[in-house]
Amino acid sequence: MPAICKITKEAIIKKAVVMVNKKGWESINARDLAKALKISTKPLYRIYKNMDEIKNDMYKEIYKQYDEFITSRVDNKKALITLCVAYVEFAKNYKNLFISLFLSNNLKWKSVDDVLNEKWNQGAIINLVNKQGYTFEEAKELFMHVWLYANGLATLIATNKIDIDDKEIIVRIVKIYKTLEK
Repeated sequence: MPAICKITKEAIIKKAVVMVNKKGWESINARDLAKALKISTKPLYRIYKNMDEIKNDMYKEIYKQYDEFITSRVDNKKALITLCVAYVEFAKNYKNLFISLFLSNNLKWKSVDDVLNEKWNQGAIINLVNKQGYTFEEAKELFMHVWLYANGLATLIATNKIDIDDKEIIVRIVKIYKTLEK
């Protein structure tokens, strides 16, 4: 009688995300994932039809971790600043996860409106309207300029082009915000 495999989707995805964090999205394949789980590839394919399904669940898990990271750091009193700082810190602390989400073919954004319509981004824009007195259009404009700066900084950090400490991240985001605010 063959041994019963007790591997779960959750265990597969948890291990895959750890692997992505260490070596990057492109490093994930069935053989290496099975080896890391100490199983053959057969149990993977009993649970999932193919690697695309595994990668789809990996992406969802990475996005969930990003969402939790942002949730733990955004302060509604300064939503735009704290969101942008958290975004850059995620890139610094989880370079390969950041790259997998925002600098890969996994990215679902195809336009500026897609960026503006993200849950966290909408929250920061509405916060500018409600707490800072901006019109919705002014808030979107300010958000986009500050976020684009933060995105550039995050990208440079995640791709190892620059090294910057947490204090300097905050100083730079606050400085660009103050330069652009009305």
